[in-house]
Amino acid sequence: MFTPENGEANRANGEKDSSVSGAAPALVPAVAKAFRVLEALSTAGEPLGVSQLARRLSLGKSTVHGLLNTLEALGMIESPNGLKRYRVGRGLHALVSRSLGRHDLRELARQSLERLAAQTEQTSFLGIPSDGQVTILDLVHGRPTMSISAPIGSSIPLMAGAVGKAVLGAWDSQEREAFLSSTRLRPFTANTITDPDRMRQAAEEAAAAGAAIDVDEYVDGMRAAAAPIFGPPKQLVAVIWVAGFSRHVDREQLTEIAGAVGREAADMSRLMGAQIEA
Repeated sequence: MFTPENGEANRANGEKDSSVSGAAPALVPAVAKAFRVLEALSTAGEPLGVSQLARRLSLGKSTVHGLLNTLEALGMIESPNGLKRYRVGRGLHALVSRSLGRHDLRELARQSLERLAAQTEQTSFLGIPSDGQVTILDLVHGRPTMSISAPIGSSIPLMAGAVGKAVLGAWDSQEREAFLSSTRLRPFTANTITDPDRMRQAAEEAAAAGAAIDVDEYVDGMRAAAAPIFGPPKQLVAVIWVAGFSRHVDREQLTEIAGAVGREAADMSRLMGAQIEA
């Protein structure tokens, strides 16, 4: 902190006082380069490789390679198809969504959650997928006394019922295939889809419909509908879903809930600047 006393001491010692002179603060080179990489990836229309980034940023390949390895290990970027071509990752989207800026995802989603809870009388949730799980950022309870709940900040597995189908459906086909070929689908109940072919079909149906549903697939006696929220250009950043006990939600109601969830997710995606069809 600058005070008249320490300012005089700095000048007496021959040190430059940036708060007085207005000089720009010194940058840490590695941090500055990392942010240049993130900026390049965020504005690219497709994943970029080491050579492409090195040319765009006029940096050495070894430098770019080291930066990419570090950012990937931190979850800030990802290589969706395992081909060493990178894009902004879910970890960075999660950080942005937790910020207090004007694009705060929780603030943006709050009205959607409230509308869904009021319309369906069930609990609506907002979550961020990252590192094999979906972290709950916010929720709004519906009217039933015995409604489904979870602590904000807690997590559910990435492939939990309707949420998992929505996530898979939001990924491109190559990323989906890479995941299904390398991941054992965990059974949560007797109704959980554990066959990769069936899950692939369910994800494709969810993508086509704009929302996914499940009946007793994650928790016995629970039904849910979920839909992805995209950021620009069409990057998965979050999932919104409604869950209720089976005694409160019949099959017809679940279909209606899925339609409402899909519409809210599409509206939020457009507000986030995603390039999706109206």
